[in-house]
Amino acid sequence: MFPRPRFIYVSPWLLAAATGLLVLIVVTFALSNIQREKRLMTNALVQKADTLMRVIHSGARASYIADLRRGNWNIEPWYEHVQRVIDHLTDDPDIRFLALVDARGRIIAHSNRGLRGEQSTFRLPEALRSDRMDTGTLIYQVFTSRRDGRIFAAFRSFIPYRPVMPPMPLRFFRKRSPETGDSRFFGANPHARFHDLAPDGTQQHYYVAVGLDMRAYDRTLGRLRFQILMLSLAMLLVGVGGWLSLAAVQGYRISQQTLAEIQAFTGLLIARLPVGIIATDRNGRVTTWNRAAARILGVAAEDVMGREPGMVLPRQLQVFFSPVGKEADSSGDQGREAEVRVCVNGSEVVLICYLIDIRDKENNYMGQVLLLSDVTELKAMEKEMRQNERLAAVGRMAAGVAHEVRNPLSSVKGLALLLRDKFASSSRESEMATLLVQEVERMNRTISELLSFARPASLALAPVHLEELLRQAARLIDADAASDGISITLTLEEELPAVMADRDRLNQVFINIMLNGVQSMDQGGELRVAARGAAGGRSVEVIIEDTGSGMDPETMEQVFYPYFTTREDGTGIGLAISQKIISDHGGSIRMESEPGRGTRVTIELPVWSGQEEQCCDQDPSA
Repeated sequence: MFPRPRFIYVSPWLLAAATGLLVLIVVTFALSNIQREKRLMTNALVQKADTLMRVIHSGARASYIADLRRGNWNIEPWYEHVQRVIDHLTDDPDIRFLALVDARGRIIAHSNRGLRGEQSTFRLPEALRSDRMDTGTLIYQVFTSRRDGRIFAAFRSFIPYRPVMPPMPLRFFRKRSPETGDSRFFGANPHARFHDLAPDGTQQHYYVAVGLDMRAYDRTLGRLRFQILMLSLAMLLVGVGGWLSLAAVQGYRISQQTLAEIQAFTGLLIARLPVGIIATDRNGRVTTWNRAAARILGVAAEDVMGREPGMVLPRQLQVFFSPVGKEADSSGDQGREAEVRVCVNGSEVVLICYLIDIRDKENNYMGQVLLLSDVTELKAMEKEMRQNERLAAVGRMAAGVAHEVRNPLSSVKGLALLLRDKFASSSRESEMATLLVQEVERMNRTISELLSFARPASLALAPVHLEELLRQAARLIDADAASDGISITLTLEEELPAVMADRDRLNQVFINIMLNGVQSMDQGGELRVAARGAAGGRSVEVIIEDTGSGMDPETMEQVFYPYFTTREDGTGIGLAISQKIISDHGGSIRMESEPGRGTRVTIELPVWSGQEEQCCDQDPSA
């Protein structure tokens, strides 16, 4: 039985609320558009009416002034000039009337000349007659006419431009034209501005009225309403259809979303795991290469995806994967674990590898997954711990031996000196006593070295510039190196930061390592000494490299052990003491070597930050 679609279980109240909200949005959108279009068309009518009013006022004024300037004896009344302008404007089919009326509604000028002197059929707005109303304010209203339908009527105060007959006889004046020199008579100052007076002596007010046909307005508004109605219905249908479509695929979408979330979580988990994961499909192609694998092996994922492991993996890791076209044996072990050492970017990396064969429910081969755990640091820590344990045991042994042996040695030496003095210097007995003194002194030196290695070092810390110290150490061994045909090359970075160190102890370390390098070059060679900033300026790195015989890995593991040496005349304590001195300074020393290619010793010391200055003035033995 197929599962029912998820939208069937949707609450009808939710459906009604969603539909009501959609209808509300559509109706609001429609009403907003209608109101906006009505405002735009009304503004257009207002602008047209305002333009016509300005044309009437300006045209009448210009016509009146033109008559005055021509010097006519019988100047027409000002309203005739208004009528003349109105007659010119009546050609526009959208104009229903143009009229000039007084405050009582009597028509002074009209687009229909037959209505002059009659009472207007429209009423002036009361707001237009208010004393607080600006004379330039335009007021409009809409009324309905039986013959013309709806009319948009606009009103504004009109101030005529004409002289008023004074109560005294008309006076004329002569004025000579500056252009022609002729004299002309004028009956009044043509630049004066007057108003008519009512019979009672009060100021007479006039109003200009413009009536515009609104049939085009109504037709446009009707078309707009129909278009918005159709658009709203289309939006409503699209919205309802879209909602139903979303509801119909909701179950599928949720399942896909759940699957995507699981895949995203799995991908994120694989990417963030600290264990390297390399997976192949049934065709032997790499399909998964997470960040840990890229970091461990130094190869980006985009460089290996879709390729065979034998083309991208080191030789030590290729053997874990089955050859292409040959499935892993299902009867064998499902997990194979091994420790592998791989060289990555010139450094040895120790990996714990675990291989898993992937199979489906029907035991069909799907691919392989190789898990990589980087245990390089862990192995180094184990090695360091073992070394520290050995050093601690040697230190305890050295302290015990020194305590038990040094005091008797003083007695033996004194007795040997006493015996040597009792015999002639050329006698055999004196020679044997001298040999005994020398051996006692040699044993005393050995015990002193043991004590210096075992007891905590007292460092006289001070800011030290390594360039000067390295040049001084190179000068001290230059004679020995030159006698063996060895050249010394110094590459010192300029303006290296100072380190907080014991100058004498560091000098002892540098001389010891340089001498070891010189002694390893029996047939001549080159000793290269370099110093540079490291770790972003937080430390200074000193590199001492020779071209001698080098060492094998077995020897490399024991070079820092006390009393281990490859020279017949060596004591084996120099490198162990050097390592301890560098460790006491908070630094590190590491050695790299290959048989026949020389040895490279790298010493890293933290730079002086200036905060240790207070400690430098203290007694080191405190």
